Amino acid sequence: MRSIALFSLLLVCLGSLGCESANYVDADAVIAEKVEERLTEFKRIIDQRCQDRILDTAGKIADSIIMERARLYKDTLDRPLKPLRPDKPELLALPDSLPLAPLFRKDSLE
Repeated sequence: MRSIALFSLLLVCLGSLGCESANYVDADAVIAEKVEERLTEFKRIIDQRCQDRILDTAGKIADSIIMERARLYKDTLDRPLKPLRPDKPELLALPDSLPLAPLFRKDSLE
């Protein structure tokens, strides 16, 4: 009887010291894994935003280069020339038919 008690005590001690249960989960490992997942997702989002900004800027630069080259190489040969401005006409003085006189007489104002 004594050997059975000693044997069971030995099993309990060995079980508590060296063996881990099947349901044991290392909390630090789970936290580290979740942190790594979130960091990976964060880096992916930052990279995507950076790439979108770069593509937008490159598109604007490419569009402006294309527009400038199109403006420089635009064919203007088939356009009619601007018409010339006509000469200024000579101003003719009208003959005065009446002599200059004051509009109001001084005696009529009083």
